[in-house]
Parts: sequence; structure tokens; C-alpha cells
Amino acid sequence: MKIKIGLLGYGKTGRVVAQNLRSDKRFALVFVAKNKVTKPDEFDFVVKSKEFIGELVNRFEPDVVVDLTTPDAVMLNINTLPEKTSYIIATTGFTDVQINKIKEYDHLKVLYAANISDGINVVIKACELLNQIWNHADVEIVEQHFKDKKDSPSSTAKKIAKAFNRKVPIHSIRAGGIVGIHEIILATNNQKITLKHESFNKDVFAEGVKRAAIWLMNKECGFYEIDEVYHY
Repeated sequence: MKIKIGLLGYGKTGRVVAQNLRSDKRFALVFVAKNKVTKPDEFDFVVKSKEFIGELVNRFEPDVVVDLTTPDAVMLNINTLPEKTSYIIATTGFTDVQINKIKEYDHLKVLYAANISDGINVVIKACELLNQIWNHADVEIVEQHFKDKKDSPSSTAKKIAKAFNRKVPIHSIRAGGIVGIHEIILATNNQKITLKHESFNKDVFAEGVKRAAIWLMNKECGFYEIDEVYHY
């Protein structure tokens, strides 16, 4: 039986995720909700404006709802979801106040992902290990993204920094159409280790969404973070 996905947000990333889900026989994209639907006939799947999110969830009963919108939109969307909905929040730029508010929705199964690509989460796990066995090294992070990315430094870079349990300088670059590059430099007086993750396209987010959806479906209600999907 296919895993039914409801998608909130149909921007650049949302379109790629939707296409990827539809090409994977394990999944069924049952609906998409976006800001405005001006040409409904251009879609060969169900697309409604954001005002219909609650109605879409009740009608299609998705196994997982994936939100690729914005922090402000998430704070509205989450109120439309019925009890026990599996809800993946895969966007960045939240304030601590917003995250704490999301944690109060304990009648939902919420998975928050500052970066949902599987590669970056493997890098974070590697950083946690390095922090345990090479914690005397100096650490700095350089992150690069497209010029219009709103948050700087990225939420992903902040998440990586937390793996070291100390203050880590973050250097941000915003230029052109860079999808995403995160480089972690660890150095002592005599040697250096460099970890680098680079996204070639937005399909990395789709692959992460699918892995997270499979993981979240069978969890109890509560708040989870993406690193729990990659627990070792």
C-alpha cells in the first residue's frame, strides 16, 4: 500500500518534491495546497489554495503532511490539522518562540527539520562524533546559499554548530543560485579535518522527506527533530 502524502507549499522546492514523490511507486501525492491557484487546469493532481488545508486533510486522510512553506505560514497551518496527524515541518527561519509554540501541539506527531536532506544529517552525526574524540580542535563553519535566502546564518549551520557544544563561528555567503554548501573546518596547530556537504539539486530534500515520512508514521504523538531519524 502506498504512503499518502499531503504537501503544503508549491514553490521551487515544493515542485521538485511533488515530482519526486509522484515518480516513486512507494508514495502517493494525494494533494497540494499553495497560496493561490490561478490556473487549476494546469495540474493533473489535486491542488487547492491554502484556505482548504483542513478540508483536504479530512478528505484524503494523508499518512503524512509535509510543510514546505514559511515559519509564519506553519504557525497557521498547524492549527488546521486534526489530532494524530503526522506533520513534517521542512522549512527554516523559525524563532525560538515559534519552535516552543510548535512543541505545545502534543496531539500531533511533529517532525521538525532545519534541513531534511539525508547527507547533511549524516554530516551532523559525524560532527557529534568528532566533538567526542577530537574536541581540542578549533572549529569554524562556512555556509553558502542562493542570494535571496532570507535567514543568515542558515538554520542548518546553527544545527551543525550545536553538535560541538560550544560557540562556533559561522560565516555566511549569499550568491547566485547556490543550492546549499556547508563546510566544517576543524584544525589544530599541526593538522586539519574538513567536512563538506554540497547539494547539487533540490531532489535531496525529496529523498529526505521520504525517509522522514516512513520514520514518523509509526511514532507516538509529540515533537521530534530530524536528527532522531538518523540515530545511531
